[in-house]
Amino acid sequence: MTRARTVADGLRFPEGPSWLGDGSLAVVEMKGEAVSRVAQDGTVTVLGDCGGGPNGSARGAAGEVYVANNGGLSAEGTGYWHAPREFDGRVQRVDPDGTVTTVGGELPGETPHRPNDLCFGPDGTLYVTDSANWEDLRNIRPGRVVAIGPDGTQLGHVEIPAMPNGVAFGPDGRLYLSQSLTRKVLAFEVSGGEFGVPQQILKLPSGMPDGFAFDGDGLLYVCGSIGNAVHVYADGELKESIETGEGTQPTNACVGADGQLYVTLGLTGQLVAYDLGLTPPTTVHTGSIAGGAA
Repeated sequence: MTRARTVADGLRFPEGPSWLGDGSLAVVEMKGEAVSRVAQDGTVTVLGDCGGGPNGSARGAAGEVYVANNGGLSAEGTGYWHAPREFDGRVQRVDPDGTVTTVGGELPGETPHRPNDLCFGPDGTLYVTDSANWEDLRNIRPGRVVAIGPDGTQLGHVEIPAMPNGVAFGPDGRLYLSQSLTRKVLAFEVSGGEFGVPQQILKLPSGMPDGFAFDGDGLLYVCGSIGNAVHVYADGELKESIETGEGTQPTNACVGADGQLYVTLGLTGQLVAYDLGLTPPTTVHTGSIAGGAA
């Protein structure tokens, strides 16, 4: 059994870990309405007071952190938690001094918008998933992946049904996307705001694919959310499932420069690390997007 080291606990429904380059990680706290820095000794420091429901993070090129903010929604038991400061979902930039601004403007399509995860591409374009109205699963609308350029302009988008969720670039240069309600992970050729035809890469054996991460050898680590496991894939083939424990709900992951797999556990409020001796990613895409209104 692969054992985890607890890096920090007491986090308020953590999601979206991002390696910050100095050994610490940015972690969004959905029910804390904030993005925080977690040091290796477990110290947690708020980087930005975001309001709403911070759902994913991506490191910027100049020390800033970008946040996919779903507006203030989280599943809770048989119902939903709504943030005290609820708003329509947006993408936010958190500067090193804690200033929080909106980037990319109003997202396309009907409200509510539910930005879920985000990542930078090789050319500095920021790709953001919008999971749409997942609080109404019987009537859920198609979601989107939205491309935002460095000047904050929306370059284009593609509609994806069945709750687009986690997003990251693979070592093959394609954009990978989890589709939670089908248990699939898809891949696209992308260039700026242009999206190719999605290809199915894998389908989880159980649970729902949430966030995921690649290591430097191209292995893919997919958080299974309600399945309480992280599934490890090589070229679309399941190699291993790492059980995280009943009632933990692994939400997202990243591979640090130290070769450890970092996983956020939403229900238990933890950031944990698996010392697997992984090859760190050789390239971590970053960028900077001009901020707008607060």
